[in-house]
Amino acid sequence: MRLRPGLSVLWRREGESQVGVDPRCAVVLEHLTPPEQRLVDHLRHEPTEADLLRVGRMLRIPPERVTELVALLARSGVLDARAVPRRTASPSAPDPDEDYWARLRPDGDGSVVRAARAAATVAVVGLDRLGMLLATFLATAGVGTLLLEDDAPVTDADLGPFHPRDVGRRRSTQAVAQLRAAFPVRTSARPGVRPDVLVAVTAGVTDPVRLRPLVREDVTHLPVVVGDIDVAVGPLVVPGRGPCTRCVDLHRTDADPCWPAVATQLRGGTPGTEATLAQLGAALAAHQVLAALDGREVVADATTLEVSALSPLPVLRRWTVHPECGCDRVGGEPAPAGPPPAGPAADR
Repeated sequence: MRLRPGLSVLWRREGESQVGVDPRCAVVLEHLTPPEQRLVDHLRHEPTEADLLRVGRMLRIPPERVTELVALLARSGVLDARAVPRRTASPSAPDPDEDYWARLRPDGDGSVVRAARAAATVAVVGLDRLGMLLATFLATAGVGTLLLEDDAPVTDADLGPFHPRDVGRRRSTQAVAQLRAAFPVRTSARPGVRPDVLVAVTAGVTDPVRLRPLVREDVTHLPVVVGDIDVAVGPLVVPGRGPCTRCVDLHRTDADPCWPAVATQLRGGTPGTEATLAQLGAALAAHQVLAALDGREVVADATTLEVSALSPLPVLRRWTVHPECGCDRVGGEPAPAGPPPAGPAADR
């Protein structure tokens, strides 16, 4: 048997030992005798149950007490449910992502998350500095298929994830070559296969020509907008289950009747992204995408996260379905519209 990957056995004081640190995956064992504490310490060596019984005999611990302690640890969720000692497993290198999710999943099997991501298809449209960082994060996290789209040339503002020799060449071509050289990722899908999530990275405002048909086509999508100072990530649009990008535009128009005119002029802009802001925005976007692929709750639901290079804390702008949009009648049960906000409500 072995502990869930990454958990440590720690001595607290006489009679008290601890497995793990974070309260979400840790347990404290109390009222232990000194021999019992030494037995718990032996879990560091990934023993079999026979090993523990042998050590228990050496420490003069009754076999039924050894079995009781093992059962207590199993109920506490700190033992690997697969119970495969590492020394008998394949000699492949540890997977830190898989180990991380193993510590959090009730079944202790992080490979389930890895398998779901490997089977997923994500499209990234817009491969500036931020978009390329996002694609790299998703490939690193194990997404199996990345569909990359951007016909614009690499510029000096894209350097970092792109190499200086890429300047002037087509972004998507260079991105595909770079990711396939570094990761076991596919960059094309079978005809008719739609992405599980599409991410659209744009400058200034979202692109309605690209995004609005996705609601009718029932494609989950995430807008990422590079502004003058901030990067806005979201809301993650799940058709029929919350506000879409048109809802956001309608709310903005309610707050500012001139917004449609301003937005039209902003489309097609090309501001660069500050280096740390590109990393922060790409990481937030990757987090939203991976939560959707893993089937986890998206914490920032119906919300735009706005970040800048001035602070690591995002400003949250929460949105409701706009009553004039009609997107809540697409793809499932109508979503509750709720009262339209007087303007984009922000908080931290």
